[in-house]
Amino acid sequence: MTYRPSEGPAVAPARRIRSHAEAIDAAQALAELWSRSAAEVDRERRVPVAELRALEASGLLGIQVPKRHGGAALPFETLIEVFLILGATDVSLAQVPQNHYDFVDTIQHAGERTQAYFYPRILDGARFGNALAEPWRKSRRDIVTSIVPDGLGYRVNGKKFFSTGALTAHVVPVIAVDPDGRFLVAYVDRDAEGLDVQADWDAFGQRGTFSGTTVLDNVYVEADHVIHRDGANPALLAALFAGSQLIHAAIAAGGATGATRLAARAAPDFIAARGLGERLGVLEARSAAARALVLRAARLIDRSLLELRDEALLVETALAVDEAKSLAYVFGPEVGNELADFVDDGSEPPEAIGRFWRNARVHSLHDPARWRQHFVADYHLNGRLSADVAGRLQALVDLNSSLEPNSDRT
Repeated sequence: MTYRPSEGPAVAPARRIRSHAEAIDAAQALAELWSRSAAEVDRERRVPVAELRALEASGLLGIQVPKRHGGAALPFETLIEVFLILGATDVSLAQVPQNHYDFVDTIQHAGERTQAYFYPRILDGARFGNALAEPWRKSRRDIVTSIVPDGLGYRVNGKKFFSTGALTAHVVPVIAVDPDGRFLVAYVDRDAEGLDVQADWDAFGQRGTFSGTTVLDNVYVEADHVIHRDGANPALLAALFAGSQLIHAAIAAGGATGATRLAARAAPDFIAARGLGERLGVLEARSAAARALVLRAARLIDRSLLELRDEALLVETALAVDEAKSLAYVFGPEVGNELADFVDDGSEPPEAIGRFWRNARVHSLHDPARWRQHFVADYHLNGRLSADVAGRLQALVDLNSSLEPNSDRT
């Protein structure tokens, strides 16, 4: 199957959201719309064109655009609440825009011309996909996709997989390494010559994400559409990375909530007759705990973005995100497992409950919870941070030292 954005309906003018309340209203309206077709998207493995066009028209894609560029610059906590709402409707559709917000944030590291080009497009409903991960690589920084200068721009060559959202996006940001070993982000137009986004995603869950393969064959990218973050404040980079990870936790926690409430609506008499109310209550309590940890971490990220020299806050925020993911990624699939008992004897689980479980299970493999649990335990037992967090903390310590009035560098 092949698909290009131009094959879908025209993008409606995006709503301009100005407040937290407007963002929540928009998310609830979008979730209600998605609830009508999410099962069909999953069952038929249909490209969710209409559902994503509704997302683009909702205005939610632009809520983090800076105010000086016409956006609302809403707090990260607002964005997380949006994903809790969307995840409760469908974990698969909710994952599609996850990377979009990461690449909106990345634009703040670009020059004025780049910002002036992309921010209005985002406010008008343009959506970013992603081409980050590479098959059979040891880590996310083990990248062989290349980007080399060519005239006034660059050429990109490589192969990516798990390209969530790229199939239906307007722009596909690509992580590539230049001849000097720097990691650059190339914002590639979806219709660019040499860009091939394949609809080869065949997992038993998260079907609507179409997280397939992306091939870049000598793709040309304008210089203004290539961004590198060298020299950025390490605390800022840490907060933005934590935010990207926390969105996944919000999707998982939202999915657990949605599945539990679906069971309560679908089989109240059966649950009462079998004395399953207590078990349902436990599942709801677990879901509430996951939501609470996710929102706590979101508030810490908002603080981190305001206090970019606070070393202790960097560590606290990173641990809070790991704790939230540890709970959300475990409870999501567990809730689906438990809900199989909330249906009549001998029958299959209702389609929607089965979909929640399949989606939660596949989504949980994106970043196995055992790693997050290990990081949390290692810190509390041994005082050790993960390599990523330790590296960012040391960079911030070095930066703070260089800015001290009595530093040798001043």
